[in-house]
Amino acid sequence: MAAQADPIREIKSLQKKAFCQQCQVTKHISELKRCGRCQLVKYCSPACQKSHWKVHKAHCKTREEMGQETVDESWKNINDQYGHQRPGVSQPVDESLDAQAQRFRVWTEKWETTIRNWAFWAMNVPSPMTREDKLSKFTFVFEAQRRNNPPTLDQYFEMHGAEIMHASQMVGFLTHMKRPEVLERWRKMSRKKDAVQVMIIWKGHVLILEHPVPNFASLRSKAYSDPVRGGYDALAKDWVTELRKAIDSGDPEYYQKFYNRTWSEAAMEASFIGGMANMQRAMEEIRLRDAPLASEVD
Repeated sequence: MAAQADPIREIKSLQKKAFCQQCQVTKHISELKRCGRCQLVKYCSPACQKSHWKVHKAHCKTREEMGQETVDESWKNINDQYGHQRPGVSQPVDESLDAQAQRFRVWTEKWETTIRNWAFWAMNVPSPMTREDKLSKFTFVFEAQRRNNPPTLDQYFEMHGAEIMHASQMVGFLTHMKRPEVLERWRKMSRKKDAVQVMIIWKGHVLILEHPVPNFASLRSKAYSDPVRGGYDALAKDWVTELRKAIDSGDPEYYQKFYNRTWSEAAMEASFIGGMANMQRAMEEIRLRDAPLASEVD
């Protein structure tokens, strides 16, 4: 009879792990080195730290510099880095908590597909630059907040922020939320490399979803040679901003329009680049064909 897993031991083990900010490999925290300036992000090698600097430098600050920020500056930096907005001044709520929770369930049912798709796009699974085991190590977390003066029921909630969290960060996050029962449920869920795990949160309500990736292996294999692979990268680019636009639109079908538009633009760009490459090859063939022989030059 197989020994039962010790949940406390598993959680403590997860807390001792972290990931490289550049290549996203998971290692024991002692095997990673912290950024010497901000002491926050970690890297597995100097090469990864150097490669990630062009992204990290905009947010890298010493603890003294972070302590000197105004509240507005802090929220701007948090928004730039993680997409979290400063909560507005909420109007008095004349609904019971149960009624609001029911609205959250209805709202989530309408927006679930949008959030699932954006989670997949944000992970950029097909990209050769994305680790094959990323889906088994990371969770897409979406935080909702009640909107002031919602014009429609589809806009009752708005996006407070969204983030891709490593398993070790999830432990700290759910512990901070004081939701041990959710942490236990999350720990028991099997993690697959071909399914995106999505967590939607509003106040104390936590919904955990799974978004299977069909034909995972062939999708990644095809991406290496797909001339329109730029479509995957375009979907992943500025995903926080684009997801916020989708939620603010009040249109649960916005994601489909965004997908069609993005892939159409990527296909046109790939066609243009392919056409230019073909024209250059043709011109080179003509140049070589019509080039005078060495004897003719003499």
